[in-house]
Amino acid sequence: MKWLVALVVVLNLVVAMYGSLKQRPPLDVHAQEVSPGQVRLLPANWKPDASAPKAQASAPAASAPAAQPLHETKPAASAAKSQVKPAAKPEASKLAAKAADKPQDKAAQDKAKATPDKTVADKKPEALACYRWSGLNDSLLARVKGGVPQLKLKSGQMQEESKEESKGSGRFWVYYPPLATQSETKTLSAEMRDKGFDNYIVSNDEFKGNLSLGLFGKEDAAKTLVARLKAAGYDKAVVKSKDQPAKITALTFKDLDAAQAERLKALQKRLTPGIALKGC
Repeated sequence: MKWLVALVVVLNLVVAMYGSLKQRPPLDVHAQEVSPGQVRLLPANWKPDASAPKAQASAPAASAPAAQPLHETKPAASAAKSQVKPAAKPEASKLAAKAADKPQDKAAQDKAKATPDKTVADKKPEALACYRWSGLNDSLLARVKGGVPQLKLKSGQMQEESKEESKGSGRFWVYYPPLATQSETKTLSAEMRDKGFDNYIVSNDEFKGNLSLGLFGKEDAAKTLVARLKAAGYDKAVVKSKDQPAKITALTFKDLDAAQAERLKALQKRLTPGIALKGC
């Protein structure tokens, strides 16, 4: 009987020791059902709190359901990844867009520099006028210059050109060349007077020493006198048109804008209506 009791006691101890030494099977978290309301999605940059290990160490060993919020199930993890990825995509797309736009922006800037502004290209330069006011004698030139300040010209817009021109007086001079000596010329002058040809010896111009026989308003009258002299034996008489040198000035106005051109035309009509402006 004692042996039977001892054997039972030994068997109980062996069973107790076997139960304590036997390893507990691992908990299959994925096999458990989790309520969607208990699932918490963690952000991509989430880090465990430094105080969390202390709190977990001080707390008694909790059952498996209590520790479930710290572990992510496969659906939750996949959902979190799906939410994190779209957040990263806009940044990557922005960087890619910037990298792609840089060459385009540079090309657009180069094209804009190479292409002239349409408004500037379409704007035509203002046409500048040029006029010539010629045939001005000394008196007319003085009058015109008195009105030039009204044109408000800039430096170099007006140029002046003058030249000497022979102005016909409408008269014709008959003269006889001098002889070899002055005494012979005086003798010739006296003979002509005796024959009815009035004359005198020129002494104050380029024709000094010549015999002046008369100044006529018509060329025919002068030629008639020359014919009479030839008939009397004086065949060296000459007919010369008596012209008077005169200074004639021309003014050139260039690079005139519309307002200056209008003022110039008004000035010309007022001062010299008989002398018109000419283009240059």
